[in-house]
Amino acid sequence: MLDVHLPHKLHGFWEFLLHLFTITVGLLIAVQIESFVEWRHHLHLAEEARSSLHKEIAQNLKDFKKMQPGLKAWEKQIDTDLATMHRIQNHPNDPKARHASIQLTFSIVSMPDTAWKTAQATGALAYMPYEEAERYSSIYQSQTQLLALQDKPREEVAIINGLIAKYNWHSSGKITCEQASAVAEILGQTKLYLSNGESMLQYCIEQYQAFLDNRKPSDKFGETPH
Repeated sequence: MLDVHLPHKLHGFWEFLLHLFTITVGLLIAVQIESFVEWRHHLHLAEEARSSLHKEIAQNLKDFKKMQPGLKAWEKQIDTDLATMHRIQNHPNDPKARHASIQLTFSIVSMPDTAWKTAQATGALAYMPYEEAERYSSIYQSQTQLLALQDKPREEVAIINGLIAKYNWHSSGKITCEQASAVAEILGQTKLYLSNGESMLQYCIEQYQAFLDNRKPSDKFGETPH
């Protein structure tokens, strides 16, 4: 708050103008100083957010890469389970096929987005260049989409577990052709969801790596950047 006090007595019109000019200049200087301080604060806020986002993206990239072997192993297990169900369908009278078993595995993966939410909450993104803020938004949007893809395979695993309980496989140990067909259909859908998830994971890895390398993401995941 600025307090402006006029002199008790002014001697003439020119003295009045001089005092008015002095007050105006003082006010302009004060406003400029306040604007500079606010600009520095915004600059510091954006820089802090930029640093936190960079660290979070780098860590999430490492975690994404760790997900790849597990996802491939899961897809391989689905192929094995599908082959088992198809063997029962093709050889319904084969005792060995009818007493086969399947393995159901599932794990939930979460990725931190604290830096992103903080940048949004503090308004730091508004003090960054539009292209930079847009890139952060694209990165975290892809991350959200990838994590959302976990829901479908989880639902399919729950359905298969429900069918196993319904067919009482744990007690009977026998799988009929009809039961195998029902489970194979769900396994096929699960495999499709996992395939989509793997493609999205590869896209996220390329997007994150490109950001850290300060380059544009490649259109092809296997393309070597120049």
